[in-house]
Amino acid sequence: MDLRLDDPPAPGVVAVAIGGEVDLLAAGILERFLLGAVADQRGPKPGLIIDLSDAEFFGCAGLNALLAAQHRLDRAGGWLRLVDVSPAVARVLDAAGMNTELRVSTSAHDLP
Repeated sequence: MDLRLDDPPAPGVVAVAIGGEVDLLAAGILERFLLGAVADQRGPKPGLIIDLSDAEFFGCAGLNALLAAQHRLDRAGGWLRLVDVSPAVARVLDAAGMNTELRVSTSAHDLP
């Protein structure tokens, strides 16, 4: 799994790119990484953008990591968006019925 912090598009927003394979072992690392990014958020409406264009495999444990970060942001009045979702991630989101729970945008330009 590859994790990268990108330049923030706006104050109070963190941009993360996830690539490679997010399996059961990598999901724990991903969850700690995302929750750390969320914990560092300041401002009235913190945001987290997650670019999944380079994700080649994304297991259900990876979805749980995304949900944990989204729930933490929801409690803080913030938001999380998945952008540029790869076909591998789209299949998992569809199969798990998470397209309504996890908010997906086609690009970072469609964000709040």
